[in-house]
Amino acid sequence: MDINIDDILAELDRDTTVVDQSDPLLPSDGNTTMIDSSLDPSRMDVEKESPGVVTAEADYRRLITLWRNERCSPELLPYPSSLMSRMLRRLQAQMDNIESIAMGFFEDSDNHESVDEYAAPHPASTNNKLPLLCMEADLERLRFVIRSYLRCRLSKVDEYALYLKQLEQTEKEIMPLNELLSAQELEYHERHFTILLKLLNNSVLKHMPSELQAINDTEGSVSMIDEPDWNKFVFVYVKTPSANQLQYEPALSTGEYGKSCYTVNIEELEEDVELAVGGIYVMRYLVIRELLREDKIELI
Repeated sequence: MDINIDDILAELDRDTTVVDQSDPLLPSDGNTTMIDSSLDPSRMDVEKESPGVVTAEADYRRLITLWRNERCSPELLPYPSSLMSRMLRRLQAQMDNIESIAMGFFEDSDNHESVDEYAAPHPASTNNKLPLLCMEADLERLRFVIRSYLRCRLSKVDEYALYLKQLEQTEKEIMPLNELLSAQELEYHERHFTILLKLLNNSVLKHMPSELQAINDTEGSVSMIDEPDWNKFVFVYVKTPSANQLQYEPALSTGEYGKSCYTVNIEELEEDVELAVGGIYVMRYLVIRELLREDKIELI
């Protein structure tokens, strides 16, 4: 059975949410979620200004940042499981809320029509349309961001299928594949790779000598595995840590102009470069990769 992108995106249209609302780790009133970051390291991908509290606004800003990072990054970045679970849960709750408001609006309209079908529209019912339309527009904007984010990730899964399979087999990556991808993305990757391998075998590889049938040969002058372009130039913004983080951030140092900065090394030039907090720079992706993984910079 094949799997396509709709299997990944279907969660946005289901009647149920992807998070059990009775989960004791995620008590929530719909807008604010209390978390214990010591239980799950992935729950640290939220705003630092309010430790232990995750607001809907902070989650949305974080989602926009991750979406921008994913689109600008040449490689596949770690999947924010906790953040996406909360966003999808809130999305479903808002969809239910809009549906309830809409049903009440139509029932109200039907009642007034039954009284006098020639009477002027009820002003209260007419005025209710505007906030409902605004809520629907906000909802569609969020759905667009989530869909775009997931499609961007799936396009990288397609493009770097052999590279991801190599990471899984060699285990040379710092982060395991099951943490880099969501459960649905991992299933999509496995099935896509199986279909791709079957296609290559049936169309080309079975007609070639056995020594030329490997699709992951890296011994020749040209590697058969497409890797991300580590030398791609990207625009980076160096995030400003909070006052508390400044005291406990070992990677921060004071530059020659008295500003806090991170130091990166450019191997080709054998030179250290200071990235001042709040600054914008153009750097090769490989140079700033670790800073991005540690959430100290953003791609713009």
